[in-house]
Amino acid sequence: MKRILSVTVVVLSCLMLFAPFAMGVDGKWEFLETIDGVDLYRMTHPGTKVCTFKGVGFVDAKIEVIGAVLRDIEAYPTWMARCKKAEVLKRVDRNTFIVHYIVDTPFPYMNRDVVLSNKTRYDFNKATAVITFGIAKDYSYPEQPGCFRMPSLEGEYYLEYFGRNKTRVTYMHRADPGGNIPITLANRFEIQYYPVHYIQGIRRMVKKRRYIEAGLKSPEHELIEKTLRNKADVANILKNRIGRYIIDPVLLNMLFNMTVPRKIVDNVYATRSDFKSIRQGMIDLFCVVGQSDLTGKMKKEVDTLIAYLSDKQLDSFFSMERFMDERWLVDAIAEDKKLVYGLLNMKSDLARVIFEKITTSPSAVTRFIRNRRLAERILADASLRKKLWNDYVLRERLAEEPGSFKSLDDFEKLIAERVESYQM
Repeated sequence: MKRILSVTVVVLSCLMLFAPFAMGVDGKWEFLETIDGVDLYRMTHPGTKVCTFKGVGFVDAKIEVIGAVLRDIEAYPTWMARCKKAEVLKRVDRNTFIVHYIVDTPFPYMNRDVVLSNKTRYDFNKATAVITFGIAKDYSYPEQPGCFRMPSLEGEYYLEYFGRNKTRVTYMHRADPGGNIPITLANRFEIQYYPVHYIQGIRRMVKKRRYIEAGLKSPEHELIEKTLRNKADVANILKNRIGRYIIDPVLLNMLFNMTVPRKIVDNVYATRSDFKSIRQGMIDLFCVVGQSDLTGKMKKEVDTLIAYLSDKQLDSFFSMERFMDERWLVDAIAEDKKLVYGLLNMKSDLARVIFEKITTSPSAVTRFIRNRRLAERILADASLRKKLWNDYVLRERLAEEPGSFKSLDDFEKLIAERVESYQM
């Protein structure tokens, strides 16, 4: 309930940050639940019954230490759910393997096995790493006694730097066990919870001395340290994090050339890009929207930003769907509240423009207003949008009474009540 409320606080206040109580739609992620700090999602692929499952969670360890854990293939059975055996059949280089993997399948079904190609790629400009795995189509390995060869299995681990001892891990997979296990049944097995189990497993393994030492001795360690010593590289890390949501590259560059964002980058650099500074930096970057009473250079910067956004639709420069997947950030913003107040700041010209972009975006409005008639009124009626923007009562309710909103229905009810009051 705490998570739902904290997400709702920001969403309701800004009219843009709406909690993703999504229905299961083909080709789109459906949020399932949060378990032990890991957000679990499911996606059904169009035209098939195969689901991809995804988990997103933080691990308190260096990114290169996690890399050391994932390279130790033979140790997988000690932390991976249902992994009976993992064996390297061919080692192409330190980051590329052909692996034979046996799944301990619940009775009465036969164990499954699969031959996978496992590849790791680092991008030091973005401070990320991706480990992909899929069927090794060009490698011949005989079927094993007591095992049924899976027709398909693919997925990835995506590692993102969020601090020298803080890495965000996104794990996803899709699988067809084949044989006498229907895909629809497989999707209901514990397989949907594997992303949670795997991230929990990594959290345990990174505490082991051998992986810590292997990470510190790895070539990736010095490359990451070199990145952190370069302010331009640090700025690029933060820029890439924000770039997940501000999807217009021109706008993103404009933002990072402004006075306040430069100061934010300086602070992140001075703290060696630790999680606390990155977290606060991302919040503060969004809070640029609410700045008011500006003069001189800062006013010119904001005016330039407003002029650039004047003829653009929200979806062309901001991805609400990606933003709402960042549940940790939405929670952090809700607790901080600066963005909440900033986006409601009537003295901020940029906040006013952003409000107009949000309330004229069908994808944004229908995300937080499910009543079709009310949503259509907001989208079509400029005078109604102006009344909402100038509504002092609405602002106070959104900013000061977040605890009163237990669901999206409560928020929609408030908007409907305020719209009704304008006709009295």
